[in-house]
Amino acid sequence: MSTDIQHQSTSTPGPAGDDTVTGTPDLNAVDKHEKGASVNEKELEKGPPESKAINEDDLIKGKTLAVVWTAFLMSVLLVALDNTIVSTALPRLASEFNALNELTWIVSAYLLTQAGFILIYGQLLTILPTKWVYLATIFIFEVGSLICGVAPSMNVLILGRAIAGVGASGIFTSILTVVSYATRLEQRPLLFGSFGAVFSFASVVGPLLGGAFTEKVTWRWCFYINLPLGGVSIAAIFFLLPSRPVTANALYDGKTMGQKFLALDFVGGFLSLAMIISLLLPLQWAGNSREWNDPVVIGLLAAFGALVIIFILWEWYMGDYAIVPLYFFKNRTLTGAVIEIFFIFFAFLLAAIYLAFLYQARGRSAVESGIDIIPFSIATVVGTGLSGGIIRATGHYKPFLIFAPWFGAIAGGLLYTVDTNTSNAKLIGYQIILGFGCGASFQNTLIAIQAEYAPQPELIPQASALTTFGQLVGGTLGISVGGTIFANQLNSSLGPYKDVLGPELVQAVRQSVIVVFNLPPQLRQPVVEAYVHSVATMFIVVVPTLALAGVFGFMIKDWNLKKRGGGF
Repeated sequence: MSTDIQHQSTSTPGPAGDDTVTGTPDLNAVDKHEKGASVNEKELEKGPPESKAINEDDLIKGKTLAVVWTAFLMSVLLVALDNTIVSTALPRLASEFNALNELTWIVSAYLLTQAGFILIYGQLLTILPTKWVYLATIFIFEVGSLICGVAPSMNVLILGRAIAGVGASGIFTSILTVVSYATRLEQRPLLFGSFGAVFSFASVVGPLLGGAFTEKVTWRWCFYINLPLGGVSIAAIFFLLPSRPVTANALYDGKTMGQKFLALDFVGGFLSLAMIISLLLPLQWAGNSREWNDPVVIGLLAAFGALVIIFILWEWYMGDYAIVPLYFFKNRTLTGAVIEIFFIFFAFLLAAIYLAFLYQARGRSAVESGIDIIPFSIATVVGTGLSGGIIRATGHYKPFLIFAPWFGAIAGGLLYTVDTNTSNAKLIGYQIILGFGCGASFQNTLIAIQAEYAPQPELIPQASALTTFGQLVGGTLGISVGGTIFANQLNSSLGPYKDVLGPELVQAVRQSVIVVFNLPPQLRQPVVEAYVHSVATMFIVVVPTLALAGVFGFMIKDWNLKKRGGGF
């Protein structure tokens, strides 16, 4: 049975030309829809009709483009900073609010809502003007940041983080949608190069900035910093980005705005949010606040498995009106891009968090460790910029999707060999290899999506949302899996010293690296070695993840951007 069954609640022509009035799947529409899908695939092969893919009136040029894109990059900077900036402020927050048990929620609340609402925004952008969706999302993000900054308690801080995540989830997809109609395809490698550079830089610098604010001013500036920069972005987009009608979509032809809203997949949105919660919460808790065999952890993971099945069945039922139309996965470029960016960000965010931790285990402070991983940040930025320039010149992006992750995988093996005697020069070299490999690849998955759907710009919001969803889930799982491997290895490495340290001190050492340097000298060195060995062991996971990322790059079509976009 086809997965592309039409589901319509009012009488309107579907994308394949069928006309149904029903609240249940129309089985008679299957053959016609499959023929329509076949036609769409043939259109994709031909390339975009210039009149549909590029409207001269929609293009933003010159200084206006420069200012608008800078405003967009400001919001990218803020969203990426918020992923990691609180990591070095967590000990201070636990002390100030006397709420150690709720600490993980500061990270979880932001990630849960950010991941949970991405697919919802992807569908909203098919019926609402992108400019106003973007302004609404960054406003929500700013409100959440303000609540965090003035939070008088841990509960209020967690609420603010959740609200900020709701806003953050729509910012990236809105920007990618604007790019799809306001710029030429051949311009996008450089634009996405700067996009990737800012995101990578902010993700790596976040812990350093958070540590500096916490130690020198107050942790509240981790959130206050979002207000002026976000305000500038809102003002620039409000005055300079023209408001444009939504790209025509046959699914909604002839419908009122109310009918369009009723046709949205609200159940799918709820199920996607429930899936994310049931997956990310146990991964955040397991090995930290709860054991892996804890009934709550097991129950949530079981619920995730059940929800995945229910979600797939529901999306099959909804057909083209699904929040994630299942026919998307018939497109090998989209499927390959989603899986590849999942693995790249799995490795990237794992490295962004645990490289700093590696230096802290060697005796560096939070701020010093942030400075120590600047080579990783610079290499990532260079990788994004260099690959963007080469793609701009050649029109081809696929080589970077295959070979750059494999290059980065080498660093995972090298970092596995690190110990307390490894020189700083070697560590810098390993960071450069890993940073360049990640930077030269991840933003090019977004370019591949833009090129693939250039003939069908109405599909770009949902395709972009799905890709961003894969990116965020991959990064979150990377941090969680890395933390689990580290915790298990540290527990094993501390085995010979448990009797000497005692259970309370062992638990304290597992919770904070700072405790290690308060141990008696005869115990400090072996425990430091155990810490470093545990972090180094965790980095071996980078090898298979980036190797797989390069393998899935083979699935992605290598469109010539010069021809696909109509030339320079």
